[in-house]
Amino acid sequence: MKREWLKVAQVAMAALLLIGCARAAEAQEPPSGPQQPAQTPQAHRANPLATRQHFRMAFLAGQWEEQITYANAKPGEESFTGRWRARPSLGLYLQIDYEGAGPNGAYRAFGVLTWDREAQVYRMWWFDDAAGIGEYKGDFTDENTLTLEHAGTVEGRAFRERIRYTRVAANEVRTQVEQAWGTEAYQPYLEATARRMRAPGGPGKQPPRN
Repeated sequence: MKREWLKVAQVAMAALLLIGCARAAEAQEPPSGPQQPAQTPQAHRANPLATRQHFRMAFLAGQWEEQITYANAKPGEESFTGRWRARPSLGLYLQIDYEGAGPNGAYRAFGVLTWDREAQVYRMWWFDDAAGIGEYKGDFTDENTLTLEHAGTVEGRAFRERIRYTRVAANEVRTQVEQAWGTEAYQPYLEATARRMRAPGGPGKQPPRN
């Protein structure tokens, strides 16, 4: 849907993301010596190469806790909990850190999501503690859903995976993962509902909409 105020929204979103990054850094690394002079606004300028497609990733930024349901889990083991944090980097990327649990035990991973200007697709690289390395490509299939697909091999077998991230609300994201071996049709693997983690003593942060 076309929006005449797109440029205004982009500038506002960039400013909020940059302010959020600066505050997060300050909270994680309190000064141990004399306080330094405040940085000038120029130090936090938006990346001039950022496009509308980069700003559309903003709905994933933040700290989240999710409830995961695996399609083929044993009775009584269908639901698990995961946590992930997605933070903007260099004005062009989202860096994602993930940890959770599943039918096979604890799971940890990290990834990088961005818009590839040359190929005109979103790309995500995903690395996990089981030595898995995946590259995903895709685009928004509607106003609120980013769909990414991976094609590769696992132990010599052709394997495909499709991930859908859907913004349900400002503080809620639904993730659906489907998998397929060889030329078989996609089958549901898991579905997760993530909610933005609340800061102590206050409500969850409200990110700007695309």
